[in-house]
Amino acid sequence: MKKIIVGKSIGFCFGVTKAVNTAKQVLKKKKCLTTLGDLVHNPIVMEELKSKGLKVINHLSEAQNNPFIIRSHGLPPDVLEELRKYTAEIYDATCPFVRKVQQLVKKLADENNFIFLVGDPDHPEIKAMEKIAGKNCLIVKPGARVFDHPVNQTRWAIIAQTTLSLDLYRNAINKILEKMPSERCTIFNTICPVSIKRQQETLKLAQKVDMLIVVGGRKSSNTRKLVHTGKKVNKNTFLVESPSDLKKIDVANFKKIGIMSGASTDERCIKEIVRILKNHPAQKNTGGNTI
Repeated sequence: MKKIIVGKSIGFCFGVTKAVNTAKQVLKKKKCLTTLGDLVHNPIVMEELKSKGLKVINHLSEAQNNPFIIRSHGLPPDVLEELRKYTAEIYDATCPFVRKVQQLVKKLADENNFIFLVGDPDHPEIKAMEKIAGKNCLIVKPGARVFDHPVNQTRWAIIAQTTLSLDLYRNAINKILEKMPSERCTIFNTICPVSIKRQQETLKLAQKVDMLIVVGGRKSSNTRKLVHTGKKVNKNTFLVESPSDLKKIDVANFKKIGIMSGASTDERCIKEIVRILKNHPAQKNTGGNTI
């Protein structure tokens, strides 16, 4: 019989909870609610919200005087200013922790610090922070080489994307400090405490089980970081976006399976995956057996 161990740190984080609940509350009263890009990086959650009237737009002009919700990753000030040209009804669902980091970036920029932003240059959170920081910043992609960069300021700071893994951030910091005098640099730990807690629990759980399943969206940065963390100690770590993904995984010969989730994963999805796994008998064959 399979043993399923579900992590304690699963389901929506407080930032995603705020965004999803705000959207649902608005959609009870309004027929349409627009957002620029996915409100949260989870396709199952997004499909449910779309069925209630959420409309994902690619350009602000598409808001067309409809209510608009700012996604959990936040928007840069210039985009928000432009948005007000197209709609007056704006609901801010920016994650409180992301907003706090944005305020820190603005303060550092106003104090004439050069800012190194460590994170995915294509992630909306980093894009927003880059706009806030202005011209005196450089995005450092984790794992990439850090080239010499002219810095005119006498002080500089290092900031992390809130969903970055601790080890990737440490590696990036070391690479930056190889190029820059450390005595003039201030390093800020801006990784979300919820992300850190999930990473730590994922690492511990991955060491205890035969297989680890991380439930979450493939576009979710924090979900991918959990998969990266799990694979460091357990090669049998898999990302599962929906219950149907279990059909692609050979689970037959794994007796102890761990479950973790990204911060934008609905607990209903996790429960369904656990139900399927519990109903799947263990096999002792060598050929394996998918669900």
